[in-house]
Amino acid sequence: MSVVTAAALGLPEEREDPGKLGIWLFLLSEVLLFGGFFAAYVMTRWGSPVCALGAPAWPEGAARSALYPALLNTLVLITSSYTVVRALCAAQRGDRAGFRREMGVTVALGVCFLAVKGFEYALKFHHGLTPGGEFALANPGFRVFFSFYFLMTGLHGLHVAVGLAWNALLLGSRDASPERFARKVEYAALYWHFVDVVWVFLFPLFYLI
Repeated sequence: MSVVTAAALGLPEEREDPGKLGIWLFLLSEVLLFGGFFAAYVMTRWGSPVCALGAPAWPEGAARSALYPALLNTLVLITSSYTVVRALCAAQRGDRAGFRREMGVTVALGVCFLAVKGFEYALKFHHGLTPGGEFALANPGFRVFFSFYFLMTGLHGLHVAVGLAWNALLLGSRDASPERFARKVEYAALYWHFVDVVWVFLFPLFYLI
């Protein structure tokens, strides 16, 4: 029995994209990584009388100084998700100038996020809001909270830095194939969206609950 192929019928052949499968598998592993930390954080605060979920985690007076930078960073990352989509659309159209403009804005917003986070960390250390600070020594619940805070936001910040480096490399890419270049941008955009989604979960857990 003869097999009729798409090529024999004059139709374009659809090829599998191993790169897209690879990036989705990688993101799945990242979901498992952050998911484990989220589960440990929630269960620790839920099951511990010293840091019960729903109880104020920040010392009074320091809560507002922590919330405002976090709100700014939330706005920054949401905006960067929009600009990275525009960068991908430009790459798919073969518009390199448009891509560089939109991806440049995305990179700038990512740098802004890390700068604000660095400022927030500096405030924490200045006020002694660390696992070994005076508030943590006076209240074991604060020690648990600050330990998870620095671990999870620090890990997220590392992922933002990786995404920034990836996007910056694409800005300097000289790939002559528009189709191949658009696929590379798509992989980077998927990763960047993942970073944004993680922050959407980090923000309420550490700043609102």
